[in-house]
Amino acid sequence: MNRLLMVVAILSVCACSAFATAQRIEIYTYDTLPPFAYTDEDGRLTGLYVELVKKVVQRMPNYDVVFKVVPWQRAKLMAQKGEAFAILAPYFHAHDWLTEDTKRPYLWPYSMSLYTQQDMVVCTAAAAVIARPYYPEDYEGLNFVMWRGDGRAGVEFNQMVDDNKLSVTYVNDIKTAIELLRLGRADCTVTSKLPYSWLSRELAKEKKGSKGDGGKAVKLVKMNVVATNDAYLGYTDVNDKKNFPFKDDFVMKFDIQLYHLKRNGTVNRLTQKYMDAYLDRATPETLGAIWSSSEHY
Repeated sequence: MNRLLMVVAILSVCACSAFATAQRIEIYTYDTLPPFAYTDEDGRLTGLYVELVKKVVQRMPNYDVVFKVVPWQRAKLMAQKGEAFAILAPYFHAHDWLTEDTKRPYLWPYSMSLYTQQDMVVCTAAAAVIARPYYPEDYEGLNFVMWRGDGRAGVEFNQMVDDNKLSVTYVNDIKTAIELLRLGRADCTVTSKLPYSWLSRELAKEKKGSKGDGGKAVKLVKMNVVATNDAYLGYTDVNDKKNFPFKDDFVMKFDIQLYHLKRNGTVNRLTQKYMDAYLDRATPETLGAIWSSSEHY
């Protein structure tokens, strides 16, 4: 009897010890990009990327994940300084997100792909009068409004900005970018297709429930789909051995478990859940205040 009690006690201590030593993982992200990462009506951080990472880490018993919502530019700077273990969810930027001193990528490695996004240019009707089939050169002379810290416009776009061939106004989120376009304070933006449509419809619904804008809102036109990009969990490569000695183990196990979730259909089901949430907003009455019928592809 005493031996049995001793065995039970040892197992209990081991279990408690294993639980107590679970490594806390802090992942920095945004909450302004529905349906991928956003704050819902109850103030809860959710979205395809957030819930997918949760599902993966739940299969990694030695780790516990905590999400930290910060402005995207700050998340990037924290990764660049080696202060953030991982950020969610950048595109692949090993070619242009570089440290200032060594000019090496400050994010490395990247996880397996979480989802493939389509990026497009959206312009005011006035800017869309001229056909612009080639991006970004056909947009020379225009003023863009962009989400601060976002890199989806591309290296060639950034070079045109440096050469004063384009001007850019930076804002803290895509929703503000839409509002500035609708007010005619900028010509175009480059943004992910689904979040832009989601937020546009949200704004249209808000406007419908208010006194409106007297019909002064500028019509917006979808121009070009300019890129298809995968989104990832990106890990800092700055002082990582010192600050995050568990990194190699986490990176390997995360991709293994993500692979299993892709294989067993969990990723597809989760993706469908958030695509359904997106489609639920796609009602004609919420579109009239924002989108014109013109679409250039």
